[in-house]
Amino acid sequence: MKKIKYKQYRLYKILIVILLASIASIFVALGNFVIPLIVFFFAALLMFFLKKNVDAKLTDERMNIIGGKASRMVMTISAILMAIAGIILVSLRNTYPQGLIIGNVLIYTECGMMLFYSILFKYYSSRKI
Repeated sequence: MKKIKYKQYRLYKILIVILLASIASIFVALGNFVIPLIVFFFAALLMFFLKKNVDAKLTDERMNIIGGKASRMVMTISAILMAIAGIILVSLRNTYPQGLIIGNVLIYTECGMMLFYSILFKYYSSRKI
């Protein structure tokens, strides 16, 4: 596939988003949720191939470092908040019995996130860069 200019990439990206939003809104309004999912998959695939064929560099090393720091902070803050909310909901199970299920879901989701984060951290730290 031929390399495309950055301006063309931005235009194609905007057109894909407009098309995806219009198709999704029409079919969701009609009550069909399957077609928007399929269109979203193909739009994401098309944007992936477009991004690979841009002749300009879209990200630099600094952006990757900032993104890594931001995602680590989001992971840390969300893990702490989910654990606190889950513990509070489980401890209030006598007053609010429906909170027990939500609290357990929060706690187990947070544990799964931490396990997944640990596995990915171990994997990426062992990879040669």
